[in-house]
Amino acid sequence: MRSKAFGFVAFAAGVAILIIALKVLNGFPLIAQKDLMRRYGDFEEMRTALGIRQVFVPSYFPENFRWPPTGILAQGKPFPAVVMEFERSGEGKTREVGMMIYQAAEDGFSPGGTLLLSRIRERATYPLRGRSAILEVGSGVNGEPCSRISWREKDVRITVLARLTPFELMKVAESMLR
Repeated sequence: MRSKAFGFVAFAAGVAILIIALKVLNGFPLIAQKDLMRRYGDFEEMRTALGIRQVFVPSYFPENFRWPPTGILAQGKPFPAVVMEFERSGEGKTREVGMMIYQAAEDGFSPGGTLLLSRIRERATYPLRGRSAILEVGSGVNGEPCSRISWREKDVRITVLARLTPFELMKVAESMLR
């Protein structure tokens, strides 16, 4: 009986050591490749880790959206990109990502996620404070109204995607420009 108890304790200790070793090994990719897409706690942490200095942020937020973003994802390689997620707030609403703002050095960048413009009903060129922007209006995955506006600013493409009317979306985009 005593040897069974000792065997059980030895087995449990071996499993604990194995779990700790696997957790340590799991952290090595993040240490070796700090600049791959990952979540950050705030802008300062992201700027320090990746050296991305200019992030375009809006000064206008529609009702039910607040600063700071509820999620910040960024990468330095293969090209710099920053994704800001904003959850809707309000009474009786489940917390869901209602607006995403992303900027990337690559024009074709799309972060994916739960907020998607799945059906485009209208697409138009829109003059956005001296820039040419593409405004798309349609519906999201669940049929909810969804809009996206995208434009080039120096060496990055900026996109605002939200469960908003096109007019509210344009106000957000215009507030990002000086």
